[in-house]
Amino acid sequence: MTEKSFQIIENLSEKDFESFKKNLFALISEKLQESLEEKDREIRSSILEAGDAAAAAAEADAEKQALFVDPMMAKEFFLVDFEYKGHTITLKSLGTGIGKPVISYIDNEQYEVFTDKELAKRESKEAVDRMVEKGIDNIKDLRKTPAQMKKDAEEAKKAEKMKEQQKAEKQPAK
Repeated sequence: MTEKSFQIIENLSEKDFESFKKNLFALISEKLQESLEEKDREIRSSILEAGDAAAAAAEADAEKQALFVDPMMAKEFFLVDFEYKGHTITLKSLGTGIGKPVISYIDNEQYEVFTDKELAKRESKEAVDRMVEKGIDNIKDLRKTPAQMKKDAEEAKKAEKMKEQQKAEKQPAK
């Protein structure tokens, strides 16, 4: 037991309530202060450990960056660009290294991602063939289902009819 604890017991036995109250609050305050200081030390130490872990992770990432040009495969690297039936096909690899995916662009719009360059060339040419066959000049339209294309055509016809009606209403009667 501490000296303050003895004083509190002594004050209580002597029925000195004023001193008892004062010493009790002093003891409680002291214990709270010690507890807060301990928590502060724990928090500071965990922050320092987390900072050390983050620094170690950053150092490991820097080593990976040195070993590989693009380990996150976040960059596209140009492979080939060629014309096919009036459309420009561009192939780019996603990242570097063995097994990198190849992205195909038709007329500067992303078409598809493939496992290798030859497959990307062949499939892109087939997509252009389908575009030419269907009379489509946009890769986005190639991805549409026949039902979507029919609906778009109907909407375009309705819009054209409305424009013609508006023109007819605006022209004065003879």
